[in-house]
Amino acid sequence: MKNITLTITALLLIFTIGCNTATQETNNHSDKAFETFENVFLDAYWQQYPNLGIYAGYGKYYDKLVVPNSAAFAANIAFSIKWLDSCNTIDYKSLSENNKISFNIIQNQLKSDVWYTSVFKQQEWDASIYNISGACDYIINQPYAPLNERLKLLTGYLGNSDEYYKAAFLNLNNPTKEHTALSIKQNTGGLDVFGTSLSDSIKASTLTEAEKTSLQQNIAKATNAMKGFATSLEGLMNNKNVTFRNFRIGKKLFAEKFLYDIAADLTPEQVYEKAVAAKQMYHQKMFTMADKVWVKYYGTQTKPGDSLQLVQLVLNKIQLQHAKPADFFNSICSQVTELKKFILQKDLFDFDTNAAPIKVRYMPVYARGVSSASADFIPPYQKQGTTFYNIDDLTLYTPENAESVLREDNYYSSELLSIHEAVPGHCMQGIYNNKKSTDVLRAVFQNGAMIEGWAVYTEAMMVENGWGNHSPEIELALGTWRLRELANVIIDYDIQCQNKSEAAIRNFLIKECFQTTGQVNEKYHRATVSQVQLCSYFTGATAIQDLREEYKKKMGDKYSLKEFHEKFLSFGSSPVKYIRERMLQ
Repeated sequence: MKNITLTITALLLIFTIGCNTATQETNNHSDKAFETFENVFLDAYWQQYPNLGIYAGYGKYYDKLVVPNSAAFAANIAFSIKWLDSCNTIDYKSLSENNKISFNIIQNQLKSDVWYTSVFKQQEWDASIYNISGACDYIINQPYAPLNERLKLLTGYLGNSDEYYKAAFLNLNNPTKEHTALSIKQNTGGLDVFGTSLSDSIKASTLTEAEKTSLQQNIAKATNAMKGFATSLEGLMNNKNVTFRNFRIGKKLFAEKFLYDIAADLTPEQVYEKAVAAKQMYHQKMFTMADKVWVKYYGTQTKPGDSLQLVQLVLNKIQLQHAKPADFFNSICSQVTELKKFILQKDLFDFDTNAAPIKVRYMPVYARGVSSASADFIPPYQKQGTTFYNIDDLTLYTPENAESVLREDNYYSSELLSIHEAVPGHCMQGIYNNKKSTDVLRAVFQNGAMIEGWAVYTEAMMVENGWGNHSPEIELALGTWRLRELANVIIDYDIQCQNKSEAAIRNFLIKECFQTTGQVNEKYHRATVSQVQLCSYFTGATAIQDLREEYKKKMGDKYSLKEFHEKFLSFGSSPVKYIRERMLQ
């Protein structure tokens, strides 16, 4: 902490000197000083949170695993308060518009960190936050250094893994059953990181025998600690005398978490009202499309009087058109190839679809248990590497569960899944985030509403531009996705703040949002182990769509969809409200 204090003092002197010059020179000095401030802050941040630094690709502290005890949490709070104090001395008005965005992101991150530790206290009830397997996977497999160096870093990182898991279990005070079960699943699955592939890497390395022995000892220490942690959690689950905390966090904490995580100008209640209103609009749109193809699927059969029932009957037919579990992965790979070609043909982005390192892979075991698909970005500092589109292995599902997921992700819907997760959704945005954003800060402190909102925005944007040839089937699939995303807001708020029952939530998702049993099971589970994150999709997409319309009016005849996309993505993963200020100024 002493070095940080001296650095801050020096930086403040730079700001003071800058403020005594002419206006333009003041701005230049302030911006240069802020850039120095930002670099020093980020290094200090990764030193304080080395595990987060691993995911960011900041290799300086890869061998550090902080034991999550009370002293560590107190140090985190002190760190945030100290840097917030230094932020308060900065002349915000003298900064460039670009640096104002960075300043706001830093301040929000620090305030959020304090709130999470001192108010939300997730460390006391969410056992799933304790898991080293993801960080180990990055250390082992990301191409930031030669194999020998990566393995040596892994040795250091695992050195106190036993103390890490001991402290983790001691932290738990009235945990939730849902997060405890998730932690058991993910830590047990995370053992796969230390399996055959790592053994082969060790054999292929040129480490000395002493180095190999040390690494093997630490791997054994880590795997035993993970197994022990999972066993201890299972003991809690099986102990009838243990009282578990309700997973619902209530309105107050939900509103505060929404403020920090979403960083929007709207309240949760305002977003909720928008989602309810949008639901009615999409019901009408989907009825119009379903009515068009009724004869195609049902011939002369009498139409039902209930419009929602008519839509569901048509969807039932469309959902039967899907891949087999064993073929699903390959069908996803083919879709990604075709999507890359499409954005070139339509000239939607300045994106090198041939060279972009996007790879479809089966989801790592340690990441399973929340959703059936996801995206993993290249760490921001790393620049080189592969962006992954993760797909769960449906051949491991029961036939009933696999069929349910495949009906949800039928041929039409799975195309939207690939748009959302891969191109031009998450994977592509992640590549832009690393390569085109002028400030690494936007890549390391990512705004979830911008990221998820972008992925949702691209679904409709691609269909608008001809993906699927405007067929009623692709339009109906898009409608189900839109209902899914606005339903995320509704069920998140209803569950966490309104105490709605599981039965009511399931009925809503099935009857009004046309979701299959498999999708409902996954979504309800996800809503019990997360809070606010489900609001990010609809909130972010709505903000981006509104910004596009405003930007179009501003640009007039000079407007170009491609130019809008390029400019929007140049701001990295910043909150949309900050991007909006820059693009409309």
